[in-house]
Amino acid sequence: MFNKVAIIGLGLIGGSIARMLKKKHQSVHITAYGRKPENLHNAIKEGFIDDVASIDAIDCNDVDLFIVATPVLSSIAIIKSLLDDPHLKSSALIIDAGSVKQSIIDSVIEHQKAHQFVGCHPMAGSEKSGYTFSTHSILTGAWVIITPHKKNNDDDIAIIKKFWELLECKIHITDAVTHDRMVASTSHFPHIVSTVLMESFFAINKENNPSDIQPFIGKGFKDMTRLAGGSPDMWSDIVLLNNTNIIAVLEDYIQSLNKVKHRIQQASLHNDRDVLCRYFEEVQKKWIKYHA
Repeated sequence: MFNKVAIIGLGLIGGSIARMLKKKHQSVHITAYGRKPENLHNAIKEGFIDDVASIDAIDCNDVDLFIVATPVLSSIAIIKSLLDDPHLKSSALIIDAGSVKQSIIDSVIEHQKAHQFVGCHPMAGSEKSGYTFSTHSILTGAWVIITPHKKNNDDDIAIIKKFWELLECKIHITDAVTHDRMVASTSHFPHIVSTVLMESFFAINKENNPSDIQPFIGKGFKDMTRLAGGSPDMWSDIVLLNNTNIIAVLEDYIQSLNKVKHRIQQASLHNDRDVLCRYFEEVQKKWIKYHA
């Protein structure tokens, strides 16, 4: 499929792709590019990478596939520089792993080589960041959203689809607008809720010592706040570039919070337990529908 691959940004996702790709296609030559290439030599020792180099010295010669796995604003600059590179092969393809698609496509769509870029988003990861936390299992069974644009051709989309399937991913193809709207509620919004919950928790308990709070923290709180540990660098880009969709979801959420606040007040005022029970039952049914 691809004999020479460049992974730009060997973090959690980039590292996981490298691990799975080498597992499935041992003869592929993978070069990893990073801000601090000296930190990537463990990947060579582990056998998942063949070469490392600085992200400021990307060599396009003979590369069949570029995988850009950096924060979104950085990805935009890198993709544009790759398309501008005279050494980029006409048959080479560039994919990304970013959580926002329309901004990236808008930035390259007028480029004469725009057809060589195919937007991708692996719906995988964790609150951890960095190559150290990369693993094969992150990609296994994960959905990858492919967002073709008007200058892509069907053959290239088919090639990229096969690439992700090789890595044991499931594929969904949609447009960038739909992607950004959907992930605003399924990915970006949950991160913000987790972050705000963490912020609120510290504000409420600012007078308490951490050691005094620990006995009251159970698995539920840890599950709800886990996402707040995500990379600030990555999430700042995501929220900035998908702000319109995220704000729309937040407005709906604020309304929902006010509604549940009103239900609690009414239940308390009238000593009506059934008001709350009906609410929780309604939401439970929705939960079952999406987790069946």
